[in-house]
Amino acid sequence: MMRAAMTSAPAQRTPPNTTSPWRAGVSASLPVALGVMPFGAVCGASAAAAGLDFNESFALSWIVFAGSAQVVAVHLMASGAPVWVTLLTGWLVNLRFMMYSAAVAPCFRDSTRAQRTLAAYLLVDQSFALTLAQMADKRPPPYCAAFYLGLSIAMWVQWQVASIAGILLGSFIPPSWSIEFVVALLFIGLIVPLLQHRLARVAALAGAAIALAPQLPFRLNLMAAALAGAALAMVLERTWMKPTSGR
Repeated sequence: MMRAAMTSAPAQRTPPNTTSPWRAGVSASLPVALGVMPFGAVCGASAAAAGLDFNESFALSWIVFAGSAQVVAVHLMASGAPVWVTLLTGWLVNLRFMMYSAAVAPCFRDSTRAQRTLAAYLLVDQSFALTLAQMADKRPPPYCAAFYLGLSIAMWVQWQVASIAGILLGSFIPPSWSIEFVVALLFIGLIVPLLQHRLARVAALAGAAIALAPQLPFRLNLMAAALAGAALAMVLERTWMKPTSGR
């Protein structure tokens, strides 16, 4: 009898499936909004300060729906870079979502194509991390998929509200304030905590050196910096990690 009680204990730790995964996802978005919405407001304000009108700024927010890519796009558009450079650089910045989508794909194996398309559009760093936690808790795929959609749709609404507020605020800020520089500072704040390993620090320094070098044709410095930093990290990883892999 004691053995039966012990074997039933793990099942009691997992909330029953009657709990609404949509509601759980929306609830999970609320703490995240404290960090996401200020970022969205800054992105919207910087787009307006860079010379985009309301429709252009808002379109950038809901079409791209990726803070880092919006930061890059605003910076390049403000500096007069060609459209193809802006698009390609944004694509490179968002390459990590390919790995994210592969990781959460098991949640949507029984979903419709429309649901998978919507899930791909809504994928961001926070929704990936929180859904991965649900997968680690052995939630069934339908639960994880519904949790993800509830979380991601709530975050999308929060981001758009913050972006609109930032756009309206940014349109009243004089150009002399150079508010687009705030985006660069915010981006630095996101990157610095990730520089814990010497490999990341060396790659970041290499990228920064190329980004600050004399201007390349078509304003390709930012793209070249990203590619150079990634390539150097791959080479150094094989060199520095080789001794530990042989142990």
